[in-house]
Amino acid sequence: MTAAFGAVAVIALGLMLYGIVQAVGDDPLPVAGQGGQATEITQDEMAGLLEKHSKALAGNDKGAYLAPFEGGSPALKTKQASLFSNLRKVPFQVSEYQYLAIEGRAKDHYGAGASASVDVAFVHQVKGADASPVAEWYRWTVEKKTEDADLKVTSVGPATPEIPGYGDTINYPAPWDAYDSMAVTVKAHTVIMSDSAQVADARRYAPYIEKAAQDNLAAWAAKGPKSGHTMPGFVVTLEKNRKMYKHMYREGTGDEGDESISEAGVSIQMPAVTAGGTKAKVDVQNGGARIVMDTSGNRFTRPDYAASVLDISHHELAHTMVEPLTGPDSRTELWVIEGFADYMAKRDDAALAADDIRGLKAYYAGSYVDPFDGKLPLTDDFHSSDDAENNAHYTLGWLAIRFIAEKYGEDKALAFVAEQYQDSKGMEAQLTKATGMGLNEFQNAWADYVRKQIS
Repeated sequence: MTAAFGAVAVIALGLMLYGIVQAVGDDPLPVAGQGGQATEITQDEMAGLLEKHSKALAGNDKGAYLAPFEGGSPALKTKQASLFSNLRKVPFQVSEYQYLAIEGRAKDHYGAGASASVDVAFVHQVKGADASPVAEWYRWTVEKKTEDADLKVTSVGPATPEIPGYGDTINYPAPWDAYDSMAVTVKAHTVIMSDSAQVADARRYAPYIEKAAQDNLAAWAAKGPKSGHTMPGFVVTLEKNRKMYKHMYREGTGDEGDESISEAGVSIQMPAVTAGGTKAKVDVQNGGARIVMDTSGNRFTRPDYAASVLDISHHELAHTMVEPLTGPDSRTELWVIEGFADYMAKRDDAALAADDIRGLKAYYAGSYVDPFDGKLPLTDDFHSSDDAENNAHYTLGWLAIRFIAEKYGEDKALAFVAEQYQDSKGMEAQLTKATGMGLNEFQNAWADYVRKQIS
């Protein structure tokens, strides 16, 4: 499954457009207090603190990293110490903190000291995995007691800006926030994170996740289009606690209907941002994606788990692999998105493919199900409260991509998928290019193909 958050163009520009000072409470009344000077938390001062914070992380200077939190509670300091330790385990190519916005009593004229909420972006790029830097947003409570005092951070939590298409947070919490002690298992094409208490499970599943990564990347390199970006590798979190699984990267986005309750894995897109405080152009819309898998389910716990772990890994990694192809205004059809991911999961697994065909045949043979109507599934069809119905629509999407690959060549199928991600409005022309048929003719030919499979 993929979590395709809308309005990504808003967040992609967020570090520039949202990076403004909102100094609420800048009172114009006559000043009072020491020397007639105001105590103020300025943008430049915050930028300086964050630059030091970034250097402390990169330089493995724990003391300097924790210094801004000395004014906070013992619990805050303990949490930031564990965050530092967790972050140091990740192979970052880029890791820096950037100022976004300030709101609150950022200037004080009366001797009480300034206090404000400051939104901070942790801009990062996981080496060998992300196509470009991405960002996680925090909200810090920052205090300045007097004009000459250092800034102190007294609380840290998620930023909650109202950006369409997101939940209550922006890519928060990451595993490094969620776990007191995080384990990181690094393979050639995968970076696998887990709670340290679950590291044995992560290491057991890691070879199968890595194999899925190799398979997907090799298939795209052999038959996929040569233009456009794909993800070079994958960041995966394995979590067996269902509540924590639903919490990861998306706090506040609780279960929405039975479909999300039965979800076993998800790929969460992360829009690209600019690192280094520069205005350098970012040439992809989505610079990364984060995969989270629920390891409490039967896929991971049954004795013959290898095939099912490969299945879900091929599927979720396929979603992530093509995220950088996403165009600025593209809303790719879900039958293409999920059909492609299922195609990658089944392309080298005849037993799994046969099992899905049997499942589809049984579904349409059911007494409560309407006969197959020959229509490609709509986006809403993938969010049914009926698991059997959902599974049928995933299978129909897969059969659409497989139909193109079998009849016209896998290169045509993958090129069609890539073009749909880049421009979802071009379906008619894209299908004609891939198959020689427009949408209606393609749908009719595909429907005949499906009927032969389930007859």
